[in-house]
Amino acid sequence: MGKTIAIKNVDEELYRKFKAVAALRGITLGEAINEAIKLWLKASLSSSNYFQIETEAERNREVYKKLEGDLLRKHLGKFAVIAGGRLVGVYKTKERALEAVKRLNVKHAIVSRIERKKPTVVEFGMSLFEGEE
Repeated sequence: MGKTIAIKNVDEELYRKFKAVAALRGITLGEAINEAIKLWLKASLSSSNYFQIETEAERNREVYKKLEGDLLRKHLGKFAVIAGGRLVGVYKTKERALEAVKRLNVKHAIVSRIERKKPTVVEFGMSLFEGEE
């Protein structure tokens, strides 16, 4: 089951119609929203742009995996920023890490709290956020 998400500034009339159509189709509102998001992404992104983002994301994930042991030994509790296929920096707070990402001109970045348990990973790209809290 997914997280509970609050979305602001949704047109009430559109929401009511959307909810009614989902009910008529026999699916949950969450299932309908997931379907709508997928369709919107498909329509909004050219396949080459999507491919570029996915390629950059994979490079960033590989860099994180490669550096994870060293980051754990040297920077436990801090936040790592990986973008453009490299470690951009290690920051004391999540806010500083996010500020660093905002200054970058990249399509994808990872901000991860460095911790021994499974790290929290937030990926930026295509306006999607992935991770565990």
